[in-house]
Amino acid sequence: MKKRSIMCCRRDAPRLGRRSGGGWLASLLFSVTVTPVAHRAMAQDRCEAAEHGMRPDGSDNTAALSRTLADCAGRVIHMPSGTYVFAPNGFAVGISVPAGTSLLGDGAEGSQATVFRIGPSGTYQSLLWVRNASNVSIRGIDFEGTPYESGCTRHLDYGHAIYILSDAGQARGVENVDISDNRFRDFNGQSWVTIDAADASPGIGLNSSITVRNNAFDSDASLSGSCAASGSMADTAAMIALHGSDLSGQGMVKNVAITSNLLNAGYVKEGIEIWSGTMNIDIAGNSISDTGLRLPWRPGAELGRYAILIYNSAHGRPGLHPDSIQVTENTITNPVSCGVYVAVGRNLEITANRISGQRDRFDGTLPKGAIALNHAEGVVNVRDNELVDNYIGVSSVASPLDIGTNRIDVPPGGVATKIR
Repeated sequence: MKKRSIMCCRRDAPRLGRRSGGGWLASLLFSVTVTPVAHRAMAQDRCEAAEHGMRPDGSDNTAALSRTLADCAGRVIHMPSGTYVFAPNGFAVGISVPAGTSLLGDGAEGSQATVFRIGPSGTYQSLLWVRNASNVSIRGIDFEGTPYESGCTRHLDYGHAIYILSDAGQARGVENVDISDNRFRDFNGQSWVTIDAADASPGIGLNSSITVRNNAFDSDASLSGSCAASGSMADTAAMIALHGSDLSGQGMVKNVAITSNLLNAGYVKEGIEIWSGTMNIDIAGNSISDTGLRLPWRPGAELGRYAILIYNSAHGRPGLHPDSIQVTENTITNPVSCGVYVAVGRNLEITANRISGQRDRFDGTLPKGAIALNHAEGVVNVRDNELVDNYIGVSSVASPLDIGTNRIDVPPGGVATKIR
């Protein structure tokens, strides 16, 4: 599995199936309905994982989970409380969740949590795959990553927790996926929860809602094996990432709601990434703290540490720009480079967010600020935000900015707005 690379937040190298962009949206205010997805699997009888060999006794559950998913495909699979170890030997692919299947743990917190822990003997491209499969939910599980290297120094990309993928040439896209009420800790891939439509694929979420809701993402000093601290802009490390095609208008990620998540992002470089080939994305009510703050600091360098990154990774290629992205009512504290950074995104709502503690002053190459816009397109509304104690409040380069009423309060020496 090749590593995805970026230069100044680019993703140019071929990624998992390679993807493509999507269509246009007529209405800026079209929003994704943030409600639990009703999966067909929920109407089925429960399937108890323990009856199919899953054991919270320290043994390797890789084969047992694969067997459970095969035996119980299309049903609700109950994973009782306890710690289930997965012990790959070196680099491994991971485990696929069939269509119509729900994985249901007993909760992601406390003594009765259901824990999926990857042992130190190896790593997966992704522990769980939702690959060309619809009507899937994963809820109530504590996912714990491995310190085994992600392969990033060899241009590989292992270390994801959940990977939702639409491959090229499939007859149907991926619809109705719900990732809710989970906890993710110390994964070292380029992204932890990934939603990815390959070029020439039928896409993800074109006719339904994809939800990433009410999850907790925790990074701490135990996170190792990634290239987040390398100092290279090519080395991304995000908790949630969405990407469609860079190469054409076929291969879209649409109608994704990323809502009410808690991201403790001190040891990663990005909280949420939205790349090309994406449309109708709702980022609302999330709490994102300390993005990249605990990584080594390199004054006078591009650090690339963004709580929310919206970026046209297609550049001059035919893939479609991120379009109709709504960033509303999020609380962002101590983002190093930017609270919200946009590069050539289109038709944006950045409203009613609370952003504080941005400190990166190196804006000679890329704009910095609580909210920073770099050649954004279409209608860009930046309104009713509370921007307090940031070195730069709003920075805009060649962007059609509509600034409504924002509260901007900068410390001595700070800059409220910087429009170029």
